[in-house]
Amino acid sequence: MSRITRHGSHASLAKKDFVVHLLRIENPLVRGTIAEFFSAFVFIFFVLSTQASTLFSGRRGDMLLNAVNNGIAVSIAMFVSGGVTGAFLNPAVTLAWAVIGKLRWTCCIFYSIAQFVGAFAAAAVIYVLYYDALQSFDGGHRELFGSNGTAGLYGTYPADHQTFLSSIINELVGSGILLIAVLSVSDRRNWRPDNGLFPLVNGLIIVALNLAFYGNGGVAMNPARDLSPRLFSYFSGWGEETFSLWNYQWFWIPFAMPYAGAIIGALMYEVLIEFHWSPELSHGNHNESGPPRPDEGALIQEESVTAIQPIHAFGSPVIIKDQGTQIIKSF
Repeated sequence: MSRITRHGSHASLAKKDFVVHLLRIENPLVRGTIAEFFSAFVFIFFVLSTQASTLFSGRRGDMLLNAVNNGIAVSIAMFVSGGVTGAFLNPAVTLAWAVIGKLRWTCCIFYSIAQFVGAFAAAAVIYVLYYDALQSFDGGHRELFGSNGTAGLYGTYPADHQTFLSSIINELVGSGILLIAVLSVSDRRNWRPDNGLFPLVNGLIIVALNLAFYGNGGVAMNPARDLSPRLFSYFSGWGEETFSLWNYQWFWIPFAMPYAGAIIGALMYEVLIEFHWSPELSHGNHNESGPPRPDEGALIQEESVTAIQPIHAFGSPVIIKDQGTQIIKSF
């Protein structure tokens, strides 16, 4: 009997190995793109589902609940794909890493596309999941604002007191501070947390930023979080007003300004902090073992010029020492 059992176990393992071999993707760019899609999907799913839950349970606009959930969503999503790409989740962070030379442009393009698609897929799943609740809430009449307004489930919209200029500044400052915070906690020459704490620290950054900007209606910081769900809401009943607000001057602010703010923030950290580290400065409070080795396809090698390991709710490259050369992987 035991011999039969052992034979069956070996057969099952052989079948599993065959399936794994059959499905395994060897191309690092493809692996990374799939990972970014999946982690972006998980991130946006949690963000939008909480928006729906607070609305349909009578807790619309619960500041603390939404802020904490957004931070947790980022942490979970980073754990999903952190070992593959570092978990960027955010096209603005992805672009900023490419601009400062820590991410290959090919990876930047494919990862960003995957993030937008993952966010759109999450919006579609939330629509199906909460369709009955939505129908009960607004009777099938989709409105942006008012007591029955539900478009905020998907896109971000300005507070009543906000102006065009203040909205631009809001996104620029929010995204810039995000990058400064992320770079500071991921710099090996700074007080970097241990590897396993990266997603949690990154989540706390998001909680803090959500609370800090709540008075201005929040801050997007992530183009995929806003544009993809907004597109879905346009096609699923909310119509043209999702884009025509402020005579078509609003929708591009949470889409374009995070890119500009992220680049400015990344450059500020480099110019004001990173460039001034002594080359001989020993690494500070960090785990010397380093994070999981990233896919080779995104690696950029440098001669010990920098020691940044991005981690972000939306992105996190990895640094590994390899025979005296700093290998920096950005995702």
